[in-house]
Order: sequence, then C-alpha cells, then structure tokens
Amino acid sequence: MFIVYETTCVVNNKIYVGVHETDKPYEFDGYIGNSINIYNHRYAVEHPKFPFHFAVKKYGYENFKRKTLYVFETAKEAYQKEEEIVNEEFIKDPNNYNVSIGGNRPRHKQQKVYQFDYNGKLV
Repeated sequence: MFIVYETTCVVNNKIYVGVHETDKPYEFDGYIGNSINIYNHRYAVEHPKFPFHFAVKKYGYENFKRKTLYVFETAKEAYQKEEEIVNEEFIKDPNNYNVSIGGNRPRHKQQKVYQFDYNGKLV
C-alpha cells in the first residue's frame, strides 16, 4: 500500500507532503518524511541536505506529526495525487518544506559523460 502523507512541524506549522510505502497505512511506522524514520535511517538528519532535514535536526523528531491524507494500492496512483498537491505554487509557499514538484519526477536530467585518459583515449 502507498500513502500520501502530510508531516507538520508543531513548532512552526510548516508542512511536508510526500509518498510512503507501508504495510499498515493506518498505523504510524516511524516514517516522518524525506528519508527520515524516527527509529532508523537517521543519516539524513545527521547530514542534512534539504530544508526538511535541517528542520528535523533543529526541532527534533518529537516535534513532527505525520497524518495520512490518502491511501492507494499502487505507487502510480499515490504519485499522481502527490503531483496534484505538490505543484509549483505549493513549493513556492514558504509554509512548507517541499523543494521540488511531486510525482516522483527525476530531479536532474541524466547525461552521458565521456572520460578520456591523458593521451586522449576514451576510458
């Protein structure tokens, strides 16, 4: 099952919206968002990269509450709903932590990179 969730920082009321795969969509499994699980996977908080990571590091896990907005059978359905919610207008709003449009879109275009040795030979 896949959920579209909203995690709220109870200190400043900023939100983060995302998609999470879970076996029990109506039970909290520790995942609060953006690769952060309060029971494990703490790397994102110890080495923050995104605004949500920095906020969790600053305010602590206990100040974030996740609620389930929608439950879907497939990832495709969940990401479609996330894309409806987390659009350009949404990410421009300073009251949320999302930094990119939803829908599981790749953040960067991948390009081929060619590497040559000092003699100009393709490696």
